[in-house]
Amino acid sequence: MKLHWPVLCGLLLCASARGEDALLVDATRWQGAEFAALFPVPTVEAAGISRIAATRRFEVLGTQPMAVNARFVNGRGHSVSTVIFDAGSFFGYNNSNLPKDETFEAGKLRFDKEFSERQAAVLTGLKKLGADAGAELLLGKRSGMNLKAQLFKLPQGAARLISYEHQLLMVDFFRSEADARTLLIPVTIAPARAPAGSTERRLPVVPMVPQGNRGYCGVATLAMVGGMLGLQPGAEEYAVLSGFQYGIETKSDIRELFGNVAQEAGVKAQRSPKFDAAKMKLSIDQGMPVVVFRWWSEERDYIHSAYSARIAHGEKAELPLASMEDHKSWPKKSPFTHASIVNGYRADKREVIFTESWGEHARNRRMRAEEMEGTSYYAVYFSK
Repeated sequence: MKLHWPVLCGLLLCASARGEDALLVDATRWQGAEFAALFPVPTVEAAGISRIAATRRFEVLGTQPMAVNARFVNGRGHSVSTVIFDAGSFFGYNNSNLPKDETFEAGKLRFDKEFSERQAAVLTGLKKLGADAGAELLLGKRSGMNLKAQLFKLPQGAARLISYEHQLLMVDFFRSEADARTLLIPVTIAPARAPAGSTERRLPVVPMVPQGNRGYCGVATLAMVGGMLGLQPGAEEYAVLSGFQYGIETKSDIRELFGNVAQEAGVKAQRSPKFDAAKMKLSIDQGMPVVVFRWWSEERDYIHSAYSARIAHGEKAELPLASMEDHKSWPKKSPFTHASIVNGYRADKREVIFTESWGEHARNRRMRAEEMEGTSYYAVYFSK
């Protein structure tokens, strides 16, 4: 449904009075010192698509956003994404962000009220910045993702508004209308490489999209994989596409979206009921990720984390052999499931290198290939 401008501004703050708004909207300033201070330019190691969070909080379009990120492509500012209101962050994992004396039903009413207020502020703010009346836009048509949005032309560049009641309100700023009309950013997919003095192979780029205190494990993983393949959306947009309402997934299976992501990016995705190390190597050698859905346990996670940290510090260490005794501690059909991105391997030790959507500390963890095979229940192999 198309949104209309509110008649009265009321007590809303006018966005034109906010210097940050002008900085975010004017792409000619994205290479300057002020923008770099707000969004530190990524290093060469983070080439490809990178999402850099703002170094401080500030108002955008008359409201306080939940998150502001700049997208960089090969170190150059491409666009700015502002998450104005996200149900996952509002409610938290298992509604843990709600006051203890507030019911979920009461929380939904409070969310809807604030959503409407913020939506009015955003529309007023866009108008103050000189935006036109807006036009309906359907993104992801080639893959069937069908993300509804509104496109606003600005004096400098364009803005894209995504508004889904009960779940998400966000605005992205682009250099041009053409950039705003697509989800795809052309990138070069680099082949896997071997770090100096190592026998392992590892993908050079895995953009981090932290899931935070939200039930966003799967959709954050989607955003990380999508970023590797050249797609713009973050976890919030994929939550909408997955049918989330009030921060909770309402559809039965998120795994189908990985095929849509591949189609949108113009690559292939082979799905399998379990992880296979040989197929994984074929994907990694092409510079492509593998996603594994697996059963998870705190005990095994500690073993993998501690071992990976020792290896990262140059220490000598070995994972437990995949013996019958070790096998007994592997989680199988446990209540905890998890999605991980496989981004490398070490063949001589039969180790799988994987990354989690928990933050920078969760990169390049390791487990034996036998354990990944024994604890997985679904895998997606991407290829060119």
